[in-house]
Amino acid sequence: TAQVTSSVDTGAGAATRRAQERRASRTDEEIQLVFDRNKSAIYAIYNRALRTNPTLRGKLVLRLTIEPTGQVSAAQIVSSELNDEDLERRLMLRVRQLDFGAKDVSAITITYPIDFFPS
Repeated sequence: TAQVTSSVDTGAGAATRRAQERRASRTDEEIQLVFDRNKSAIYAIYNRALRTNPTLRGKLVLRLTIEPTGQVSAAQIVSSELNDEDLERRLMLRVRQLDFGAKDVSAITITYPIDFFPS
């Protein structure tokens, strides 16, 4: 028998790439659950800021990159109606501490809104 070499992909490599591309992702429900678990810590920061400025209210939109380890590797504010840099900084520090749990998924970048209104 003779062995033939070719630069054409036999399909095995392509199948592996397709399987990796189809690898599961974090669901919206999983992400929401982590934010719900940490809601009291996030709102405690907001409520402390309300003592100084009772008119604080509005939407904060975040962009987060969540790694397969569950750690937040990047976080930034996309938009904010709060107009309080110190509060926004403290909220970002807290959000960067969130742990979404290790999972066999690709890193994901999401946009997540949080509405802040005095209770």
